Amino acid sequence: MTRRTELQTKVVNASISNKAIDFAVPCESIVSQARSTRFSTRAVALGLVIVGLVGQLFIAKDSAGQEHYYRIQLQHGGQYLDANHCSPEIGLNPGSDWEDGACQLWRFVPAGDGWFRIQLKHGGQYLDADHCGTRISLNPGSDWENGACQLWRLIPAGGEWRRLQLKHGGQYLDADHCGPRISLNPGSTWENGACELWRLVRADSLVPNQRPAPPPPRPRVRPPAPSPEGVPID
Repeated sequence: MTRRTELQTKVVNASISNKAIDFAVPCESIVSQARSTRFSTRAVALGLVIVGLVGQLFIAKDSAGQEHYYRIQLQHGGQYLDANHCSPEIGLNPGSDWEDGACQLWRFVPAGDGWFRIQLKHGGQYLDADHCGTRISLNPGSDWENGACQLWRLIPAGGEWRRLQLKHGGQYLDADHCGPRISLNPGSTWENGACELWRLVRADSLVPNQRPAPPPPRPRVRPPAPSPEGVPID
C-alpha cells in the first residue's frame, strides 16, 4: 500500500468514526429522554395513588367521627325505649330528660353482616338479652354465643317502622301486650304488631329541651249506627 492510499484510508475511517459518534449522541439523548419520561409517568401515577389513599383516609375518618344517636320509639303510644334513670332496667318512657336524655339515646354500632350492637349514650353499655333469654337489660359487652345475645338487625315493617330482631333465636324486641315491660317475642300480632314496631328518631333533629313528637294517632273505626228498633244496621 502506497502512502497516499494509506492516508485516504485513514481519512475515510475518521469520517466513519465521526458519523458514528454523531449518530450515537442523538441515540443516547433519545434513551435518556425516554427514561426521564417513564420516571415522570411513574411519579405522577404514584402521586395520584397517594392522593387517593389520603382522600379515603379522610373520608373514613369523617364517617367514623359522626356519632348519630337516636330515640327508639314504639308505635303503640309513642313512648321510647329507656334505661330507667340510666340503670340496667329497660322499659318505656314518654320522653326522659334525665342527664339530657342520655338514658334513652342510642347509637347503632356495626358488627358485620347487617347486625348491630345498640349502645346507650350514658355509660356506653349495650342492649342485651340476658344469657339469650327474654329478659332485656344492659351489658358492657357480652361474648355469650359470640355476642349473639346483643346483636340486632332492623327488619322493615312498612314506612318508617321496623322490627328489631335478635340474632340468637330470631325473636323481636317487644313491649309485652304494649305495656312497659320489654322482652322478646317470636312475632306479635297484638294491635297489628304495634307492640313491637319501632322507629328511629334522630336526636340531633330536635330543638334543645324539646321532646320528640308522638306518632300520629291510629285511625278509629266507628261502630255501626243502631236502627230505631235497636238492631244494628249492616
